[in-house]
Amino acid sequence: MHRLDRVVLSVFVLSGLAFGLTGCSGGATAQQTASSPPNWFLSPDEAYSESRYLTAVSSASTAQAAQDKAFGNLARIFEADIQASQALREEYEEVQRGGNVTQSQQDTRMITRSDIRSNQKLLNSEVLEQQQVGDTYYAMVGMERQETVSIYTEEIETNRRKIKDYRATAQQTENPITRLAFLQKALVFAKVNDRLVTQRNIVAGGAAPSTGASPVTALEKSVREAQAACPVVVQAASDDIPSSIVDQVGATLETAGFRVVASPEEAILEARVKYNERPALESRDQEFLRWTLAIELTDRTIQQTLETFTTEQRAGAMSEAALKRRAHNGARRAVENDFSTFLNQTLLNINQ
Repeated sequence: MHRLDRVVLSVFVLSGLAFGLTGCSGGATAQQTASSPPNWFLSPDEAYSESRYLTAVSSASTAQAAQDKAFGNLARIFEADIQASQALREEYEEVQRGGNVTQSQQDTRMITRSDIRSNQKLLNSEVLEQQQVGDTYYAMVGMERQETVSIYTEEIETNRRKIKDYRATAQQTENPITRLAFLQKALVFAKVNDRLVTQRNIVAGGAAPSTGASPVTALEKSVREAQAACPVVVQAASDDIPSSIVDQVGATLETAGFRVVASPEEAILEARVKYNERPALESRDQEFLRWTLAIELTDRTIQQTLETFTTEQRAGAMSEAALKRRAHNGARRAVENDFSTFLNQTLLNINQ
């Protein structure tokens, strides 16, 4: 993978790292003994000038664990300043890869787990020092500031060109849904760039060159206007579908920014709801059923199905009435949570 691709992928996993910062104290003056930590561990800024390197240290009972914790501590430097959302990370992956995340991509992220593996390191970072003292392993990791800032700057400029192209395409298309899709893509890249700029400034010590004003606010306004131009009608595929599930689909669409209308003739987008239940394995003490929910999204201007959201789950309860309630509640939760994410992914994959 080209190292420029690693830059943006590293942005969206900054939140949720559960690493503890360990012994980064500088200024220790105790004389080194056979059992003392290395001097570079006690005073990292003296070993690697802060003006040239961004560093973090850690110790553990194994060499690999010491490296992993040090990389986690380096990530926390960014985490303290950037609250990148998991939702945005998922949106960006959809933009870039159409939903397919390769192993090489996974290897270059700052993983949101406490056990970062040796091949899951931060952008342009490396192990600078490692030493065993007694039963303890010490590690220092870091990134050279000037080179890393150059990588960030190049990727920021690449993303700015993408934003410009997406906005231009949105203006040229006559299809309201396609227009909305390209504006959504531009907005995601604009948010990505805001975080890249913040990260770059952290690496540069707050003295990185400016890339101009952020277009996020203007794009958010454009997306809202495009959504208003795409009214949605929610229709049940059959009369026996619980109204509470159909109503939840409408509420989720409205929460996402769409305007839900009652008349199909007014709608640009149609959400057709299908729901069914069938008996599942029964036991002596409980009743079970398996329910399936599908929501088909159709562009009514061209009468073309975009995507279909589907989910299936199993429910169990002591009585038939309780079983029905549990199944319907599960379907509504799926609409509220999973269908909302699906909406963004569908739009971002249009004309991929």
